[in-house]
Parts: sequence; structure tokens; C-alpha cells
Amino acid sequence: MNFSNNLLKNIFINLFLIIFLCYNILAQDNGEKDLITETLPGQDFEINFKHYSGYLKVSKTKFLHYMLTKSQNNPDKDPLVLWLNGGPGCSSLLGLFTELGPYLLSEDGSKLTKNPYSWNNNANVLFLESPAGVGYSYSTDGNITTNDDETAKYNYEALKQFFNKFPSFKGRPTVISGESYAGIYLPMLANLIINGQKTFPINFKGVLIGNGMLSQIINVNTIPIFAYGHGMVDEKFWQRFSKKCCNGCVGKYK
Repeated sequence: MNFSNNLLKNIFINLFLIIFLCYNILAQDNGEKDLITETLPGQDFEINFKHYSGYLKVSKTKFLHYMLTKSQNNPDKDPLVLWLNGGPGCSSLLGLFTELGPYLLSEDGSKLTKNPYSWNNNANVLFLESPAGVGYSYSTDGNITTNDDETAKYNYEALKQFFNKFPSFKGRPTVISGESYAGIYLPMLANLIINGQKTFPINFKGVLIGNGMLSQIINVNTIPIFAYGHGMVDEKFWQRFSKKCCNGCVGKYK
């Protein structure tokens, strides 16, 4: 009887250990296979953070390329920031290598120097090339025609696939950001994130838009308002322009 009890006890303990080990293996970020282990071409400084490059499958045929630069501060606790360059059709690698990333590309393209103002000083920054056909993102069937609704859907799917690939980021404060045509992409993506909270919860904190395209009418018609407000045109020109241009609608946005 004691032998049977001890045998069952040992079996239970072994099963528990197997389940525990399997759980911990599954809980680890399987995105580690995308870790960049070599120095980037032209890089002239040592990095103190991990960076990754890989693909997120958003449909049967479409794969979006991403690069992740983990925080230089506290990568296990700092927020996640998604960056989209917009365009439409601009690669987010422009942001990575010429704007807010930890690297700055020299004018002749031969060197990567350190950016002291990189966003990854205090955040984990995810650069996503979107939609398929932009940068290294691709479609296996060659079809890269798209629209804003489809782009939003695939950006949302890419974000979900990222969290599945890096489960340690689940529950992390998340901000989506970008410039230019991302002024269209980001509000549409935010809407999907908010409406999808019940099925795929994201600790969504907000949207950052710089120099964004929000509306063709508003964007174009506010150019003379900007010029007038900064003293670039005189009062006489402004009065004539605001009355006659665009059926007089310029004044609506003054």
C-alpha cells in the first residue's frame, strides 16, 4: 500500500514538474529567434539594449516586417510604443534610422551613429513596415493593393501577433504613434484596439500623431492660416486669400 502511494506521489510530482516546465517554456518570448546578434553594418558604437528583426503574419499571404528596439532603461517594465511612418507607402525604418531610433544614418549612408535622443531611452519601440509592399513587408501572391480599412485591419492583426510572439509585453502600457499619413492609420487602429478589448485586451494608453494627415480639406486649407499666423503673409494678402480661396471656406478653420 505504501509502495503504491509513493509511486502515485512520484508520478504526480513528475507530472507537475513537466507541466511547470512546459508552461515556462511557452511563456517565454518566442520572438528571441528574431534577436539581432551581430553588429549592424557601419555601426560605430556599442549598444546596451536588445534589438530584433522579423515578420508578423497578418493573413494567409501577407507578412509585415518589424524591428523592435528594447528600452535602454528598464525593458521589462517600460511601455511599448508602436511607430508608423505613414506616407502612405513610407517605411518605418526611416523613423528607426533617421528620426527617433537609437541609430542615426550618416549622409553618405556609410555609418550608424548613436542617437542621444532615441525614444528607446525610456520605451520599447516597435517599428512596423505597413502595409504589405512597403519596405521588407510582402505578400506571397504578389497582391499589394490595399486601402485604409484593410491597412487598419492588418496593423491590428500585426499588433496582436506581436503580443503573441512576445507575451512578456502583454499588459504593458501601450501607445501607438506616427507621422504623416499615420494621422489616418492611427485613429483607425485605435478604434479597432478599443473595440477589441473584450476578445484581445491591450493596455492601451493613447495615440501620438506628429505632422499628421487628418483631412485633406483641413490640412490644405490650414496652410495659409499657418503662414498668416507666423507673419509669412501680410494682412492684405490674407484678406483677399481667405475670401476668394476654396469658396471662402478657409476662414472656417481660422
